[in-house]
Amino acid sequence: MSKALVRRTSTQVVQPDQLLNAQVSAAERAGIAAVARIQAGAFAASVAMQNTTMLSRSADAAFRISPMGEDSYRAILAAYGSVAVAEIQALGVRGRS
Repeated sequence: MSKALVRRTSTQVVQPDQLLNAQVSAAERAGIAAVARIQAGAFAASVAMQNTTMLSRSADAAFRISPMGEDSYRAILAAYGSVAVAEIQALGVRGRS
């Protein structure tokens, strides 16, 4: 028998399971959304920490130049901190309806 005429066995075609594919897609979407929320929170926290450091240094420098304004400098820094904390905490509840 010639090697050119080798019979090939037929391969069985498996049909994709539509329900399973839909379930996997739904699970992936939930995971991707969770990762996005975590990354957004980390980014917001990182920016807030950098800004707080910068503002704290500025407040300290301003206090040395003008010590009578210390209460105002600290109030401004505290106000920024309150806004930053509220924004970071709000990331946890946005988009979960």
